[in-house]
Amino acid sequence: MTQASLTHDIIAAFAGEMTPKFLATLNAERVPNVVPIISLEAVDEKTLIFGEFMMWKTRRNLEVNPCVAAAVITTELKGWVVKGEFVEFQRTGPYFDRIMGRGLFRYNAYTGIRSAGVIRVREVTDAFRLSQFEVLVGLLRSRLGAAQAKQHPGDAVMPAPVREKFSRLKALKMLAYCDSDGYPTIFPVLSLLPAGERNLVFAIPSRSVPPLGAEVAVCVITFDPVAYQIKGKFCGIERGVGGPVGVIAVSEVYSACPPLPGERLA
Repeated sequence: MTQASLTHDIIAAFAGEMTPKFLATLNAERVPNVVPIISLEAVDEKTLIFGEFMMWKTRRNLEVNPCVAAAVITTELKGWVVKGEFVEFQRTGPYFDRIMGRGLFRYNAYTGIRSAGVIRVREVTDAFRLSQFEVLVGLLRSRLGAAQAKQHPGDAVMPAPVREKFSRLKALKMLAYCDSDGYPTIFPVLSLLPAGERNLVFAIPSRSVPPLGAEVAVCVITFDPVAYQIKGKFCGIERGVGGPVGVIAVSEVYSACPPLPGERLA
């Protein structure tokens, strides 16, 4: 499913003030970064905007590589992935005023945005709707895979609080990597679970998976809300009694929420 513009349903999904939304960027070497950006919204069928608020790594990436991907997923587990080009940051004007007028920023003197980021939509690349049954089956497959999968050497150990958040049933988890077109892409991996201290596993979805050896970034956000980002390498697919699982070797671990967004933890 590919289309050039946002539909009414996609625009409505991005309008939710607390609806989970994610933005994936790439650095100059095309290493992905993915974080929750709740302020993301669609102003028309070709434009996304977001507030620049404690997002230093994302801003640095946008300064060297304009290719982005955005994802939104509703409470009904219906979602879309949008690719586009970052255009600019605006410190004044209607986009800035629109974001500052939202409840998240309007009444809090400490959460004002620095600027409004503008993204030009290139295409909608994916639409998905996950069922609770599909999520539960995926988690079961991942649990079996975590117990059986070969351990791959990783450069970082996930701290216990990070492993706990990635182990939760009620948490949103997204995976990003650089696609063959040079843009990042994102897809939900709600089945993603720790496998030891240095690996993550996830039930292989019906949509595409990263190529072997690809640099990946995964993000989790809970209903607390607490968010973390892990970067690593996709080690391929392993087959077990529960079905195929993808394996990620962890290389870096970051906080992705206040009070220390972007702080490296491991």
